[in-house]
Amino acid sequence: MYQSVRGSHSERTQGTMEVVTIGEELLEERRRRRRAGDPRITDADRKILRRVTHGDLAEEFQAALDADLAADPLLGGHDTDDT
Repeated sequence: MYQSVRGSHSERTQGTMEVVTIGEELLEERRRRRRAGDPRITDADRKILRRVTHGDLAEEFQAALDADLAADPLLGGHDTDDT
């Protein structure tokens, strides 16, 4: 198994060395990217997404989702067997 050593240093404490696997490093890098957000989404896009999910457009958006679920058997989980 491949391992690397990741160190941290703080002014208040001595530096510590921590052994981590390559897989753990990759997972941490994915977490950092996810927390940073999608770079393709602009601030204006984020504002619209907030309105759709939590703001004044939330009820309209939920109604549209409910209509799609009712109309599409695969999305809505309806029984598609007509027999």
